[in-house]
Amino acid sequence: MKKLCALFVGLLFLLIYVNPGFCQESIEIQKPEKAADFSYQFIAPGKLLISASDNGGEPLRDLTAEDFVFLRKGKPAKILGVETLETSQDVSLNIVLVVDNSASMKQRRAVQSILKAMENIYTIMRPIDNITMIVFNDDKTRDFGGKPLHVTVKQSNQPDELRAFLEASFDSGLTAKTVLYEGMLAGLDLIGRMPEESHKFMVIFTDGEDINSAYPEDAVRKAAQDIAKLEVYGIDYMPGSRMDPFLKSFTQDHDGKTWKATTAAELEPIFQAVSSKLLYRYVVDYQFLFPPTGRLAMGADTMRIEEITTIDSAPLLNYVYFAEGESSIDARYMRFQDQGQTQSFKEEALRGTKEKYANLLNIIGLRLRANPEAQITLVGCNANYGDEKGRKDLSRARAEKVKAYLQYIWGIDPARMAVEARNLPEVPTSGRSPEGREENQRVEIRSEDDAILDVVRSTYVEAHSDQEGLTVQPVVASEHGIESWRLAVLADGQPIFTQKGNGALDAEMILADEALTPTALSQYGQLTAELEVVDVENQALTLTSGPLTIEFIQRETQQARNLGYRVQEKYALILFDFDSDTIKERNASVVATIVDRIRQFPEAKVGIVGHTDNIGKEAYNLKLSERRAQAVYDQIMAALGDDPSETVTHMGMGPFDPLYGNGLPENRALNRTVTVTLEYEQKE
Repeated sequence: MKKLCALFVGLLFLLIYVNPGFCQESIEIQKPEKAADFSYQFIAPGKLLISASDNGGEPLRDLTAEDFVFLRKGKPAKILGVETLETSQDVSLNIVLVVDNSASMKQRRAVQSILKAMENIYTIMRPIDNITMIVFNDDKTRDFGGKPLHVTVKQSNQPDELRAFLEASFDSGLTAKTVLYEGMLAGLDLIGRMPEESHKFMVIFTDGEDINSAYPEDAVRKAAQDIAKLEVYGIDYMPGSRMDPFLKSFTQDHDGKTWKATTAAELEPIFQAVSSKLLYRYVVDYQFLFPPTGRLAMGADTMRIEEITTIDSAPLLNYVYFAEGESSIDARYMRFQDQGQTQSFKEEALRGTKEKYANLLNIIGLRLRANPEAQITLVGCNANYGDEKGRKDLSRARAEKVKAYLQYIWGIDPARMAVEARNLPEVPTSGRSPEGREENQRVEIRSEDDAILDVVRSTYVEAHSDQEGLTVQPVVASEHGIESWRLAVLADGQPIFTQKGNGALDAEMILADEALTPTALSQYGQLTAELEVVDVENQALTLTSGPLTIEFIQRETQQARNLGYRVQEKYALILFDFDSDTIKERNASVVATIVDRIRQFPEAKVGIVGHTDNIGKEAYNLKLSERRAQAVYDQIMAALGDDPSETVTHMGMGPFDPLYGNGLPENRALNRTVTVTLEYEQKE
């Protein structure tokens, strides 16, 4: 342990550079006002072992939390508890006793005095303490740190065992030689094996100068120099009044002291002082309650939201999927409760492919009602695996459920709806995976009338943002860790969105919610974010971001100013079969429409993008998507009959950035497509 002292306005402070395991910054520890001598050891994060004594070297008793001041950055720590080592049950003492048992002790008639004095050490021993006693041995050596040392060692936390060991050492074990340095080297080797973070003590008793050790003083100093948290105390009983210089300097170097005993009668009070030094310490628990700090920013200063006319042509996925072993139609398919509700249904009011697919049964019902001569075939299928293997009855039951809905809710004559049952579909998805088998659990809706399975077209105005999403960037430094946080987005000063969480925050958070869509945000002029953070010590921090200004460009405003407004046309080709890049014949009308629009708007930017599901290897799917996009590009360019245009591009995305999440069978089917997007400005 190292101690650095500095004088601050008449008060002594100790500046400790703490082990990184405890703290990342330096701590100033103020010496208790009553203390003349003061030392400490870090024994755990937020825990110190402190020794304080008066001018006479006596331990200070009855110190309380008010006597201790720990500072960091000028701010005091909260003292959580002060306990004496005597009563502590979680802080053990690691003590190595080096006792000179040379024959001179008997000659000086001091054996009984030292045995009695040692009772002071036994008295303070607790079951949790680790005590090692080392004495000299003329006849045998033990290897410590690669050195053969003339010592005998006894480790125990039982006073009776140590007492018996020492009595024997001063009886039959008396030595003719004094090998103090070898005893100290053995003790230091044992201490060096102790955990670095543990606090360690060495007590040395000698009654004669070391003239017999095979190793010099420097070897002892070197062995001790890298040992952390070591305190050394010495009892010099050598003849004469002069303190042994080596023993004195060695104890001072390691935050201890040496007592000089000139008579045997002085041994007991000196050992009492040593035991007080060892036992009468304070275990002080503390904590620096620095509140969290930080800043909060929006991801951008402005957000540009523009109304775009969207002409949306989505393929009609003509499959109804079922859960394993089930024939009931899943709740994700929108269904009416009676025929009266069907009267207001309009497929052109539907937005986006997923909403259109959710209304698959209603679109089929509406089209059958509008085309009274058209007929359909409902082909029930199963996975032909596990509990569904060979279950054509299940396949038929599925098809009958679809037929019943169209018959009783949409009023379709059952004679117009044929039912077939089979095991696997005619063009199945690979059954090697659970996802593939799930896709084969379906009813296929087939029709010879193109109007029944035609694409679903709709036109609507959508708000589009120049940003992927609303982004906030929190930077929070918390000394004790974040317990919880609450993030709010305010629009024109009013909260429109909140999100809560626990633990650390991401450096960048992209927020998603219905309240944060471009359409929802377009009605506001300014956004701000507020972040409330509470750390594990219940200390709070509130941060507010700078404003984000919303620039909203309306279609009507552009028209009034005789400016062009943006139009986006989205087309998805009739879906590809699993693992196929062959364009189905039903795509002819879609391709014809795209070609006609490109001719009408030759300046339009046209993007052709191929997609796949996530079944199979990524590299293969990427190439498959490129083949799909290339096939569509070739067909469009052949129909245009012109040289390739720089405004028409094509690429494959494979399973990356899917149009829809791959968790549902219809999503995987909808991802097996090529999308064609036209963007241009139009003036009316």
